[in-house]
Amino acid sequence: MASPITGLGVTIQRQSTTEQVAEAVRQAILSGRLLPGTPLREAALAAELGVSRNTIREAARILGSEALVRHEMNRGIVVADITGRDVGDIYAARAALEMAGVEALIAHRDTAVYGKLAGLVDQIEHAFGRGDIAAVLDGDRLFHATLVAATGSPRLQRFHAQLQQEQRLALSLAERSSRELGRTADDHRQLLDALCGNRAQAMAQLTAHLRAGAGELQRLLDLLAQQKRNEARHGR
Repeated sequence: MASPITGLGVTIQRQSTTEQVAEAVRQAILSGRLLPGTPLREAALAAELGVSRNTIREAARILGSEALVRHEMNRGIVVADITGRDVGDIYAARAALEMAGVEALIAHRDTAVYGKLAGLVDQIEHAFGRGDIAAVLDGDRLFHATLVAATGSPRLQRFHAQLQQEQRLALSLAERSSRELGRTADDHRQLLDALCGNRAQAMAQLTAHLRAGAGELQRLLDLLAQQKRNEARHGR
C-alpha cells in the first residue's frame, strides 16, 4: 500500500461564497445587465452582496480566467470588451479547428456523427422558431463541438472548448442580435447538407457560415458602440 503524502502544509476548503459571487456576476454579464466596459466597484459589490472585498477579488480572478472581466490601471475590475480584432481572432481560431473536423468527417463518414448533427440542427431550428435564442446558441455550441470531436483528438477538442469559453461574452451579445439586427433565418441546415456532400462543398459552406457569424457579431458591436455614443451625446 502506498504511503499517504504528508507535509504539504495546506488545507483544502470549499470556496462556496466566492463561487456564488462569481456566478452572480457571471450571469449579470452574460444576460447583458452588465455591459462590456462597465466598472465593477469592489466596495459597492461587496456591500450589495454582503461579502468582503477580498471575496470580490477572488471572484474576479475566476471571471478573469473566463475572459469575462479584466483589470485596468486606475479603473480596477471592468467587464471585458469584445473588439473587432477579438471577433476576427476568435473566428480564425475556430475555422482552423473546425476545418480539421470537416476533414475527419468527410474521410470517415461516421453515420452516428451525422445523426447527432442532424438532431442538433432540428433542435436549433425549433428553438429559432419559438424565439428561444439561448437554446439556439446552446445548439450551435454543441453542433460545432461535435464537428471538432469528429477528429478524435482530445487536444483539439480541449482547445475548442477553451475557445468556446473565451467566446461566451461574444455569444451573450449574439443572443440579442436576432432582435437588434433583424435576423430571420438560421443556416445550420445548409451547413449540414454541405457536410453530407464533398470536401470542397463542406469547406466552402463552413467558411461562409463562420464568416456570417463573425460579420453578425461585428455589426452588433458597431450598433452597441453607436448606442453608447448617442447616450454620451445626450448626457445619459
